[in-house]
Amino acid sequence: MHHEIVGVRGWMDSKTFMDGIALGQITPGPITMSTTFVGYLIGGYPGAIVATIAIFTPSFLMVVLVTPFFDKLKGSPYFLGATRAIYASFVGLLCFVTVKFAFAVPWNTLKALLCLIALVALLKKIDILYVVLVGAIVAFFIL
Repeated sequence: MHHEIVGVRGWMDSKTFMDGIALGQITPGPITMSTTFVGYLIGGYPGAIVATIAIFTPSFLMVVLVTPFFDKLKGSPYFLGATRAIYASFVGLLCFVTVKFAFAVPWNTLKALLCLIALVALLKKIDILYVVLVGAIVAFFIL
């Protein structure tokens, strides 16, 4: 989305787009709700409605169309192989997005330290809710 909306179309700047992604991360619901934010900024309420429908319709249709055949599919070695490939590509996509977002942040020593502390907390299996809340509080008062 970032490439298309910011780079190709120029509908908004990168900071505004990243703010929408951050908003989608901290609010309940899927990250795809960031499309509603983008739709609203571009076209008001009608844009938000169209963007929301557009982001959820393909997956809804796939679920509706595949569900009747799922019992047959889940036993197929081809389906299992395709599922593993999709998982691998998803992990690769997450890695790419993480790197892309990391380059979009104006880093300084304090931000890098906060990032490192958050990473260590997550590796020590501290609940992500606490990590996000403490990070937000620290960022609000210090950054």
